[in-house]
Amino acid sequence: MSCSSRLSMAVAAALLLASPLGFSQAEDPVKLKEVRLTDDGRLKRDPVFQPDGEHLVYGVDVSTDLIKLLRLNLETSESAPLHSDAPRSELEPSFSANGRYHAYSQNTGNLSVKLVIRDDKEQKNAELVPQGRGGMRSPAFSPDSTLLAYCFAETGPQHIFLVTPQAKEKKQLTTGRGINNWPTFTPDGQRIVFSSSRDGDFEVYSINLAGEDLRRLTESPRQDIRPRVSPDGSEIVFASSRNGDQEIYVMDLDGSKLRRLTRNPERDDYPSWNADGSKVVYVSERRGRFDLYLVDVPR
Repeated sequence: MSCSSRLSMAVAAALLLASPLGFSQAEDPVKLKEVRLTDDGRLKRDPVFQPDGEHLVYGVDVSTDLIKLLRLNLETSESAPLHSDAPRSELEPSFSANGRYHAYSQNTGNLSVKLVIRDDKEQKNAELVPQGRGGMRSPAFSPDSTLLAYCFAETGPQHIFLVTPQAKEKKQLTTGRGINNWPTFTPDGQRIVFSSSRDGDFEVYSINLAGEDLRRLTESPRQDIRPRVSPDGSEIVFASSRNGDQEIYVMDLDGSKLRRLTRNPERDDYPSWNADGSKVVYVSERRGRFDLYLVDVPR
């Protein structure tokens, strides 16, 4: 059975848990298929599908001072630690398309976070460790698995950097003012989409790998954060508080055709695409409980 078939079966089996969400283009609500993937209610973050399409890795607050990465089997609905021996909090997982590498941020002490790049073939780590306080955040692999983007306030504002999976050949990509965060590559590997506060509040931008041709894609009075480019490169999903509370939106790659996916009085955050781009997983707060939900993206 294919990965996509298994995922479709898992989604179908879970539809009994489904409830309607709002979808808005010109604020016209449409019912969307929604599947609840977890039910423990603990605070969660950073869900991302592994390349096999059968597993979802996400962070969960297991205590007030410990975040663990869990790996959810979409067929069995069972979760297990990604790193059983993790000594400190880990968050923001990212997986290379070729299945060889994964990266994550790991807490190393008071207000200090390092970036770990794991070579699963060679069973060894490459690390980027900050000098003093601060930390490397938001790792994202290029489609050909030869580059890793991450964010760090090295000499001033937080910017986006590129390195190899061996943590070598570092290059600063963004410049200017403001905080730059949450990079995501287009499938052709030619551009990076990210959020930046360079113009006041967080908006979504794109830039090429030479650090040129900066394009602003959103314009709203409140923050637009955590963008993710779809697998086919046609759309971007992101979280936004533009309508008061935080919801999930989708737009075309050039910023046009904005559509609202969720309509929930509490917080919806951390959106991420499934392997074929037909669905988005996200963290949703419902009555003070946080769980993972999967929703179809209308075409």
